[in-house]
This record gives sequence, C-alpha cells and structure tokens, in this order.
Amino acid sequence: MKTVMAVLLSVMMLLLGTACGAGTSAGKGGSGEARPTAAMKDSKEALPLKEKKVMSVKLNSGYEMPVIGLGTWTQNNVTAAESVYFALKNGYRLIDTARYYGNEKGVGEGLKRAISEKIVARKDVFITSKIMPGNYNNAASAIEASLRDLDIDYLDLMLIHQPESNDKAVYQAMEQAVKNGKIRSIGISNYYTRKQVEEVLSYATIVPAVIQNENHIFYQNAELQDFVKPYGIVIESWYPFGGRGNTKENFENKTVTAIAQAHGRTPAQIILRWQIQAGYVAVPGSANPNHIAENIAVFDFSLSAEEMKKIAGLNKHQRYENW
Repeated sequence: MKTVMAVLLSVMMLLLGTACGAGTSAGKGGSGEARPTAAMKDSKEALPLKEKKVMSVKLNSGYEMPVIGLGTWTQNNVTAAESVYFALKNGYRLIDTARYYGNEKGVGEGLKRAISEKIVARKDVFITSKIMPGNYNNAASAIEASLRDLDIDYLDLMLIHQPESNDKAVYQAMEQAVKNGKIRSIGISNYYTRKQVEEVLSYATIVPAVIQNENHIFYQNAELQDFVKPYGIVIESWYPFGGRGNTKENFENKTVTAIAQAHGRTPAQIILRWQIQAGYVAVPGSANPNHIAENIAVFDFSLSAEEMKKIAGLNKHQRYENW
C-alpha cells in the first residue's frame, strides 16, 4: 500500500506542478490551480504524521485559532473541496478562504464531507473568509452570502479584505454580525502601517482579533506585530513562503537550508516552524496532498533561540506584492 501511495503521489506531483506553500493572496482572483488528479481523488489514507495535534493561539475574542492552516487562494470549487477534505483528514483545523476567491462552495463541500465521515465536527474547524471590495457597500449581504455558500451557521473569523474608503461601515457590519451570532471573531487584512490600524481602532467597538498580511522571512511584520501585541491582535501570514514565483528564493536561502539540514526537515517546514515560534499564524496554500501533509508536520520539533535569531536576521522589509 505504501509503495502504491508513493507512486500515486509522485505522479500527482508531476501533474499538479503546484509549488509547496504558495500562501493565500489578498488582491487577485483564483483560477490558477490545476484540477485534482486521480491520485488525490482516490487517496484512501491520510499521509502519516509524527504529530497531528495542531497548536493554537487564544484570540482576544476568547476563541482558539490553530496556528497553521490551509490557504485556498487560486483554487476553484473542485480543487478546494478536495484540498480542504484532504487537509482536514491530515489534521488541519484552520481553513482560509475569501469571497473574492470564488471557492467558498468548494470549501464548504470539503468541510461537509469531512464532517459526514466523522473526521471532524463543525466546532473543531476554524473557518475564515473575507469581504471583498466589491461588496463593501453591502457588507451584511456579503456575510450572508459567505455563510450560504460555505453552508455553515457561523464564521469563526471574517476579515475586511483590504483597505477602502468605507472600511468603517464594513467593520460595523461585521460587529453587528458578531452580536447576531453569525461571526465569532473579526479582523482586517492588508493593513500594514500603524496609522492604518489606529484608524480602525478609533471606531472599533470590538477590537480586531487578527490582521492577515503578507509575511515571510524577507518581510516579517515585526514592527506591526510589536504595536498590536498589547491589543491581543495576532498577525496571520499569507504568502508564508513568499508566494508563487518567489518560493525558490525563500526555500533556497542558505540560512534556511542549513537549518533544514541540521533538523532533517524541508525548508518549508523550517519556515513554518519559524512562523509559529515567532508568534504568527500561517496559512500556506496548496492543492498538492504531499505538500499539504508536509506543511502541517511541524509540531514535533523546535528551532533553537540561535536559529530563530538567524532567521529574524533575514528580514529585508521586502514585500512581493503591493496591495
């Protein structure tokens, strides 16, 4: 069985060609992922993990959020359904999507399948979505649409996708949804400066629980993280590996590869371990079952203080995107 699985995975990886860990993006639509291969569809067993228990962080809303999740940016409904199901089968309990991605129905289908097979219960899975700019004038309806497409009664986290002129009204709509029991935690995405965050704090009656930003070894959001920490706000990383087209620079960094060799791990696993030890939540995206399993296998080792310091030293304040 193991030999068959290995062959299937090798074939699948060649067919998919999906880069391990292209994180969730925030400003573009998602249609670039290949359709799932037979290897993904026919897989009956989850890949073995040494440790499946996922660490979590307690948000200022009082809810627990897993520190590693699956990003679904660029996936369509078909691939999202398969990826979410496979991720949940492999121990993931955080799934990240967005109205803009156009795959909330697929995410909901993957979740429903995992629940029907008693792999998870709804209460065990943390679902995040985002209100896209095109819906900012009718945020309440956008929230209802996300719930309907995901086929769930509540969202664990809803984010404003990116700053716009009417953020206050959108944020207030999310606050009302919290009061109505439709959202448990709220936050913002692509707010990179202290000034932007202070503006939200000036009108928020519910302090944001999460800020989801581009965040990787070359752009570490350290200053923003220090600023929001007293508010109990957690920084979540999309593009934890730099994003599609940039993973090579991150994975082949000499510091990262040396640490990976020392631990007998992959560069992706070292980067994700750095992310969680540095206090971030990360949502690497992939439709590749092998990579999905690899990305969550980071809870049975740790980096030393010296290794963490070396990776912190890679920070160039260099972003790959501009939204």
